[in-house]
Amino acid sequence: MVYIVTVIGNVGMIVLIKIDSRLHTPMYFFLSSLSVLDLCFSTNVTPKMLENFLSEKKTISYAGCLVQCYIVIAVVLTEHCMLAVMAYDRYMAICNPLLYSSRMSKSVCVRLVIVPYVYGFLLSVMETLRTYNLYFCGANEINHFYCADPPLIKLACSDTYSKELSMYIVAGYSNVQSLLIILTSYMFILVAILRSRSAEGRKKAFSTCGSHLTVVTIFYGTLFCMHLRRPTEESVEQGKMVAVFYTTVIPMLNPMIYGLRNKDCFFFIALVHVEIFILAVMAFDRYMAIGKPLLYGSRMSRVVCIRLISFPYIYGFLTSLAATLWTYGLYFCGKIEINHFYCADPPLIKMACAGTFVKEYTMIILAGINFTYSLTVVIISYLFILIAILRMHSAEGRRKAFSTCGSHLTVVIIFYGTLIFMYLRRPTEESVEQGKMVAVFYTTVIPMLNPMIYSLRNKDVKEATSKVMSRICVTE
Repeated sequence: MVYIVTVIGNVGMIVLIKIDSRLHTPMYFFLSSLSVLDLCFSTNVTPKMLENFLSEKKTISYAGCLVQCYIVIAVVLTEHCMLAVMAYDRYMAICNPLLYSSRMSKSVCVRLVIVPYVYGFLLSVMETLRTYNLYFCGANEINHFYCADPPLIKLACSDTYSKELSMYIVAGYSNVQSLLIILTSYMFILVAILRSRSAEGRKKAFSTCGSHLTVVTIFYGTLFCMHLRRPTEESVEQGKMVAVFYTTVIPMLNPMIYGLRNKDCFFFIALVHVEIFILAVMAFDRYMAIGKPLLYGSRMSRVVCIRLISFPYIYGFLTSLAATLWTYGLYFCGKIEINHFYCADPPLIKMACAGTFVKEYTMIILAGINFTYSLTVVIISYLFILIAILRMHSAEGRRKAFSTCGSHLTVVIIFYGTLIFMYLRRPTEESVEQGKMVAVFYTTVIPMLNPMIYSLRNKDVKEATSKVMSRICVTE
């Protein structure tokens, strides 16, 4: 699923930059190039890794291993240079704003992208040929989840001195060269920002650099852990853990770090969608407990529960990514003042100057589908629960069954009532104002009430709380 998020995020970023004329600037041109690299890197490693995880026979051909190794080195070296180019672009934008358009023309930007690709892919040929010349014997079992230089060097039977030395020189030179450009660029940027008399100007300058600096820190931190050490058993094992983060998480995070500057809106939409489906999952859980008590232990095993929790989170954050990219594509002009106490779709749509039709109806359709689907699961679950309760002969059993459902039903009614009021209407001045009052209740009161509603009506929770309080009193 991480791979799916990576592909959607990076492809979405590339398409958005391509179709939106306001994003046809050098910064976004370089960003689309970075997205291509992240997509190549993740596609080179993740599908084969997943195949090996799912199959008993975990193999890769010698040719396939060399190709994978070649692409990994090429992409890493190219990304080194791209991050340096992006730092230089920020320097030109902040330190030489009047010359920016002429100095960073389209032809210059194309050259600044071509050079890193040529450098990275040519140097990777040399490094892969050195790996090809190594001699392997015995059990050729790679102590890694993809083909990389350190585990291959550790596996080789022949003399690895020249390969090791070459790896250190290439990695060291590329790291130092690109880091030097980045540090020099940011030194000039810092001087320019400190000279700026406008507080707003300083804030904007820091804001444009924040995303790039975050990516640089994560990228170089993981690379230093992976490559600038001798390939020993310990370093290879540690490198595997770091590589998981580098090959799967970073390509997924990059479009979010750069593209989703409006984190409030992204996380709000994501968490709302997650909660919608968690409530549906909880309704299904109550149905299984009351309607199928004998099968409850086996049907609702730990593995099943983890899957039922994972789906809402993956779906919620993927949907939020798509919705926030649509918001990002809106055009804002004039006085940008949000008529709300946090960033949400209705006030942002109301504030936009153009291009709100698709976003507006996407929001309504998406909210409608999600509400309908999850509410259907909740209602069907409770219909079966009601039938099961009415069939019970024991009054105590019926009372207990109603009691276990009461907390969940209370939360469902409060949650869906506020959300329907907030989102299933067109964003007008009146609806936004009313939505603000409802949002106060939704964002502050409901999170406070939920633990109270569930715990105060739950005998097990009350007993556990009493035991903890008793232990605390005894300890004191």
